[in-house]
Amino acid sequence: MESGLLIIPFFRQLTWPLLKPAEQSSLNYFASAWCALENMLLAATAEGLGAAFHIPVSDEADQTKQIVHAPEGYEFTCLLAIGYPDENAFLPKQKEIKVEDRIHRNVW
Repeated sequence: MESGLLIIPFFRQLTWPLLKPAEQSSLNYFASAWCALENMLLAATAEGLGAAFHIPVSDEADQTKQIVHAPEGYEFTCLLAIGYPDENAFLPKQKEIKVEDRIHRNVW
């Protein structure tokens, strides 16, 4: 609520409706938006910034599109807030994962 920056990454869904893709490649626009978000999160972290995203629920997406006057046919993935973390900000602990338990060769 107090971040210095709010990013709303829009993408244009040119082919099939997002929730009814004709084939897997119909989701490329959506996937590309998430890839861009990942890069923004990495860049923000590298600069010492904190970031959090909120995926819209209920009618939040429609309300947001109305507020920003989004053109017809454009969708967005989430609201991305970026700013300097508060001194007392909660920092969740990274889950410890052993790579050896996750990488498999010639087995599932």
